[in-house]
Amino acid sequence: MRHELRAIPPAPRRIRWRPLFAHRWPLLAAGGLLVVVGGLLAWLMFLQAGGKMSDTERLDAGPVTRVRGTLTRVDAPRAWQGRDWQDVRYTFEVPIDGQSITFYGGCFVPAGAWREGEPVEIEALRGDANKNRIVGGALHAERQWLRAKFWITVLATPGALLLLGWLAGVFQLRRVLVHGDVSVGVVHAVRAVPWLLPEMLRVDYTFRDHHAKTRHNHQWVRTHGELGARLLQQQRAGRYEEMPVLHDRAMPWWNRMLLPQDFLPPVAIDLDLPPVDRAP
Repeated sequence: MRHELRAIPPAPRRIRWRPLFAHRWPLLAAGGLLVVVGGLLAWLMFLQAGGKMSDTERLDAGPVTRVRGTLTRVDAPRAWQGRDWQDVRYTFEVPIDGQSITFYGGCFVPAGAWREGEPVEIEALRGDANKNRIVGGALHAERQWLRAKFWITVLATPGALLLLGWLAGVFQLRRVLVHGDVSVGVVHAVRAVPWLLPEMLRVDYTFRDHHAKTRHNHQWVRTHGELGARLLQQQRAGRYEEMPVLHDRAMPWWNRMLLPQDFLPPVAIDLDLPPVDRAP
C-alpha cells in the first residue's frame, strides 16, 4: 500500500483520458442518445413543415381563388380534437392562359353528408393552384409532435442538460486527478451494480482529508478493470486492503479511489546542458 502511495506522481499529474470519459458514462450515453434522436426528429419535422403546414399558412394568407370541384372519394369519419372529420379527395378545373387545367386535391372536412360525385367549393392559392382545400376544410391534422420545437423541447434539450452534467463531472474529476492530495482509503463494502453493462462494482470507502477529517464516499468501478479485479479479489478473501484515494484540497468531497496505473509517467526533463567554457 505504501509503495502504491509513493508510486502516484506528484501534482500536477499527467492522466489518461479513458477514466475521464468513463466517469458517469450513463449520463454521456443517455444525453448523447437524446440529443441525436431529438435532433434527427426535429430536423425531419422541420423538413416536412415545408409541406402541408406551410400550405395552410399560405392559403390563410391568400389571395385565393374559389372554384367549383367534384368529390372523388370520401373516407369514413375519424375523431380528432373532439370532433369527427373525414378525409376526402376531389378534382377541380382552373383556367390558365386560356385553357382549363384539371387539378387534384385532398383535405379533411367536418364529418357530414359528403358523397362521391357531389359538387364542392374549392379555394386554391392564386398563382399556385396545387395549394388548395375545400372551403372550411383542413390540410393536416394539427399535432404538436409534428413540429420541430416539440422534439427539441422533449428530447434534445434534456439530453443537452445531461451532457452538460457529464461534462461538469469530467472537469471535476480531472481537477481531482491532476491536482488532488493523496490519502489512504479504507474499503468497507463492494457490491455489484445490477442491470448494467459493462459490469460495474460499487465500492464504499472512507478516508481522511488534509484536515484529518473522515470522509465517506462511494464510486462505480469497472469489474474487469485493474481496480475492479483488486476489489473482487479482496472481497473473495474477506479482507479489504487500504487503497489510494485522491481528493480536492478545497472541496474534499470531490475524491476518487484509483491506482498508480491510472496515471501517465511524468515527462522527463533533459538537464544535459552544454559545457561551459572556462577562462584559463
